[in-house]
Amino acid sequence: MERAVSQEERIRRAEEIYSRRKYETKNGYYAANNRNKVYSDKTIIKSRMIRKMLVQILICTVIYFMIYTMKNVNQIFSAEMLNKAKEILSYDISVQSLYEKSKEYLNGTEEKINQILDSKKEEDQNVTTIEENDVVENTTQEAVGGAEEIAPVEEKSQEEIDIEYVKQNADIIWPLRGTITSKFGSRTPTEIVTANHYGIDIAGNIGDDIICAMDGTVTISSGEGDYGKHIRVENGEITTLYAHCNQLLVKEGDIVKQGEKIAKVGQTGRATGPHLHFEIKREDRFINPEEILETM
Repeated sequence: MERAVSQEERIRRAEEIYSRRKYETKNGYYAANNRNKVYSDKTIIKSRMIRKMLVQILICTVIYFMIYTMKNVNQIFSAEMLNKAKEILSYDISVQSLYEKSKEYLNGTEEKINQILDSKKEEDQNVTTIEENDVVENTTQEAVGGAEEIAPVEEKSQEEIDIEYVKQNADIIWPLRGTITSKFGSRTPTEIVTANHYGIDIAGNIGDDIICAMDGTVTISSGEGDYGKHIRVENGEITTLYAHCNQLLVKEGDIVKQGEKIAKVGQTGRATGPHLHFEIKREDRFINPEEILETM
């Protein structure tokens, strides 16, 4: 049989059960809090370790620097370094003095700039005055008629230009000594003679020597056409022609010299008698040979 339990015993047991349950509940709460606390403690410990490691690195660096300084103390505090330091510290730097010197330099620079500008202004004024004087003088001369009139520049004709060019660039001599029987230019035409004569006719005897009037290259040595037997010699832009020959002594491609015998006087082609027809040309323009040859 169960022992009879008094009312006080029941109350005591109930209080024990309540106390135990309350304790268990409280312990469970603490356990949960302890887990969070453990995690937080780990983070704190880790950060502390990092700080400790950084402090150790810094201490090691300082120690290394101190050891290096002690080893090289002779170089750092050598007599040369100390002398330089003393020299630098001995300088007496005056802010007021620096300011005064800077101000003086700037003033001098400004004066130089002003002098240059004034000089430039004077030059411009002088040039303007000279130009104005020239204009006034020119205007006065035009109004009065001018003390001296500028002669108009005469333009040279193409013939004059060609004659001057040939004289400057070639030495041409008489190919045959004789009388000029027909001059350069217009003439009375006949059945044989043309109206425009592009050279001069020099009278001679059949068989007389014809010499080359200038150095050059034979470009034509032919017996065809109104010129009969004829030779053309070229030297750059200048050409000489020898026509109505009886005999040709050179051929095309020959290089001839001034004074060299190149043909014999004849009467071939359209000719009224034995003579040499002589022409001078620059490019395709005929030139009066008498303007080039010296007077015989």
